[in-house]
Amino acid sequence: MKKKQTIRVLLFTSLLFLNVNLTAYDIDLAKKFNETFSQYSQKHLNNSKMLVSSDEVMKMLQNKDKFILLDIRTPAEMDIIGLRTKNTLEIPFNQLFKKEELNKLPTDKPIIVVCHSGSRALQAATNLIILGFKNTQVLYGGIIALAKSNSTRNAPIK
Repeated sequence: MKKKQTIRVLLFTSLLFLNVNLTAYDIDLAKKFNETFSQYSQKHLNNSKMLVSSDEVMKMLQNKDKFILLDIRTPAEMDIIGLRTKNTLEIPFNQLFKKEELNKLPTDKPIIVVCHSGSRALQAATNLIILGFKNTQVLYGGIIALAKSNSTRNAPIK
């Protein structure tokens, strides 16, 4: 019995000595998540401007509003159906959180994140907001919804 106790004490003190984090998660990251998500009450979600409809994006393009369409799809996806507006920034999701890519993002105008259907865009936008890009929104329904909204009536006149 005493031997087991001694082993436990030695193990515990060696973990402390090695400065091993005994928690199963990143406490600092959890605090950042809490700062962001604790605000997400039902009232906040009902009034959220995080999601932008494809019709709103088409109007913004028509009006020549200043914003960035951040296309986070894979290069192969972009090759099939590409966004060819002057305000499109293409950074695949798996590259987005590299310092050199984050440095390309504006802080002075809206960023609308676009993926195929909206799932990756929601993940990307949430994490961008946590990082401090408070001007980030998601194209609801992704490129699929934008393609459905695109018509001679809605497309910007060149």
